[in-house]
This record gives sequence, structure tokens and C-alpha cells, in this order.
Amino acid sequence: MTHGQLQKTNPLMAPGRRLPKQSRSRKTVELILDTTLGILEQEGFSGVTMQKIADQAGINVAAVYGYFPNKHHVIAELNERMFAARHELRARHYEELLRRDGDWADNFADSLRELATWRSSQQSLAVLRNAMRASPSLWRLSRENFNKSADQLTRYLEKADPNYAGDQTARARVISDSIVSVLDVMQLSGDEVPPSMLDELIEMVRCYLKSS
Repeated sequence: MTHGQLQKTNPLMAPGRRLPKQSRSRKTVELILDTTLGILEQEGFSGVTMQKIADQAGINVAAVYGYFPNKHHVIAELNERMFAARHELRARHYEELLRRDGDWADNFADSLRELATWRSSQQSLAVLRNAMRASPSLWRLSRENFNKSADQLTRYLEKADPNYAGDQTARARVISDSIVSVLDVMQLSGDEVPPSMLDELIEMVRCYLKSS
């Protein structure tokens, strides 16, 4: 398979974006990213095109292509930025949990309310996750980031519950998948989902940690 064919099957194989060096260039990149996120929120992955990004941003489409080779790269950049912010937030959160008094499993499960509150302030997160599912290449990138998050949780579990005899990595992946799936549904559905769903998630995680 030629490089051109690889790019067609995996758009992320296209050469990456040109890094902005000047303040004006950085502002243009931010405008492209913000505009793309707005389109995703209104129309989803299929509604995003490079021309539409340019039109709604009020810039020439050549300027969009000057920084990103295709819409997959734009969405990947959005995802990487959000992932980096969440990764740092989780690191601080896990360290704080380790310092709390009381049962660690109760503390972790109860802290999911804090996570849900933070997620509710990040309305674009679930929309972006849906977009990442819409493309095989973006989905692979999303799963790579999920694995990094699960590894982060694994390290927390190893410190919080060092006597656990089972597979901490598998345990972390079960918890991560459950939390992300339920919170995504809540965030996308809004008021249609009863608050009791969060209560059920918390009790499910609590019971799983104490019984596993």
C-alpha cells in the first residue's frame, strides 16, 4: 500500500500541521479549533468540512489548510488538548484522594460526584468523544488516550489498595469504561436522564471495588 493510500484509509497519516510561531498565527489556530468545536456541537462529525470551518471562522480555506491537512487533524488536536487538561486534573485528584481519611473505596466512589460536576461544566467533552467514535483513525487515537487514563487509574489503585491480589490494570479498565460511558450518556441527554443514574454509578463502582 502506497503512502497516499495509507492517508486515505487513515487521514491522520497526512503530514501534521504547521506550528504557529507568531501571535496572529496562534490566534488563527485557536479560531479554527473553536469554530470546529462549534460545528461539532451543532452538526456532529459529518457536518465538519474544511470549507465550513473557514466560512464560519471568516477566514480563507487556504488558511485552514495551512495549519491542518484535514478535519481529522483538527479534531485530533481538540482531543489532545482536552485529554491533556483531564490528565493533569486526574493526577491532582488522585493525589488528593490518597490523602483523605476513611475507606479509600468509599472516597473514590463518592468523588465521582465531583467528576460529574466538572464534566457538566465541560459540555463539549461528550460531543468531542462522539466525534472521535465516528472515524476509525480517531477512534484508535481515543483508545490510546483511554489506555493512558486507565494506566493512570491503575497507579492510583496500586497505591490505594496495595494488597489487592488481582489484576489492577483490568480493574482500572472496567471502572474507567463504566464511568466514561455513564457520564457521556448523562452529558449528552441532559435533563432527560434522572439524577439517580449518578447515584447508581457511584454505588456500582463502590460495590465493585469492595467485592473485587
